[in-house]
Amino acid sequence: MGKLSVFLFVLSFYTIVNAGSHSLWVLATYISGETPFPEFTAVVMLDDIQVTYYDSNMKHFIYRGHNTSDKIHDDLAQDGAYVFGTMYQSMKDRSVELKHHFNLTEGVQVQQRLTGCEMLDNGEPALAMFKNIFNGISEDYALYYNMTHFTYDAGKLLLGWDGIMQTLMKTKLENFYLPICIKNLKRFLKREKNVVMRKVPPRLRLIKKEVSGGFQVSCLAFGFYPRHINLTLLRDGQPVAEQDLTGGEVLPSGDGTYQLRKSLEVSTEELKKRHNYTCTASHLSLDNKLDVSWESGAERVHLFTLSALLVMLLVVILFSIFICVKRRWSNTASQSKLANIDATVSEKTNLSSDSEN
Repeated sequence: MGKLSVFLFVLSFYTIVNAGSHSLWVLATYISGETPFPEFTAVVMLDDIQVTYYDSNMKHFIYRGHNTSDKIHDDLAQDGAYVFGTMYQSMKDRSVELKHHFNLTEGVQVQQRLTGCEMLDNGEPALAMFKNIFNGISEDYALYYNMTHFTYDAGKLLLGWDGIMQTLMKTKLENFYLPICIKNLKRFLKREKNVVMRKVPPRLRLIKKEVSGGFQVSCLAFGFYPRHINLTLLRDGQPVAEQDLTGGEVLPSGDGTYQLRKSLEVSTEELKKRHNYTCTASHLSLDNKLDVSWESGAERVHLFTLSALLVMLLVVILFSIFICVKRRWSNTASQSKLANIDATVSEKTNLSSDSEN
């Protein structure tokens, strides 16, 4: 099941949508062989939020969005049951065909599919897609339809479809699957608009830490939603090449927002030079770009200046302590001298009184 988990994780990144659009994706898995899992499962994602779940044991979908108190309309439930049932049978037939082709009679075989659609903010459909994979490593067929072009990729497993079959699938995508997908996308978007359409601006940090052989300069954007963001690291006003950076994957933060980190390794020799490093971020929630900078050479001067100031402060403190001690010692000595004088005078007075007597 390791391949299954890895592929589902990879598929989840297909839910990243372009700025100005929304998507509805189904991540479906068909398993043949003895496992503790249902034979067929499907997870529906609205943009990057799970909204429904379906499996072959229940044979009906469960709403898992935020507005679970709202009643699911009967036609939505019927659409879901029909689409998932059709997908279940289609993937089952495909699995049988693949197992026969590769003579797979034992063990667990896994077929997975990503299918769904995208819609522009103005409500116009933008894309419909099917993408399949077998046993986590072998690419199966894929279909793409973006309203003007239809693309069919036969994959690497079986012989491809002929022209008649391709035309039939294009017609189904255009006149059946895409309209149903867009209709349900609008419904889910209306139910989850407070979550999906919210805009949370990123917080930006430029982090410097010492590593073996130099420093690591990192741009960190966190706490933002939606997940689409442009984050760039500049050196002296010029973008650092992406191949020189590590990281770059948008990850969930666990609180419904996202984070992104890009890091650059800077050698000790390069660090001695005076460079200005700047993190800049663009996001749907921002009217202007967000920037934060650090100047590498200047920091050394600042550290030297700070050290000199600390030394001077220490000298002043020590000198003040010396003056205080000296004054206290002088006062003590004066008081002792006065006490001695008083004692001598008292003694002479007593002697004089004795003589008179």
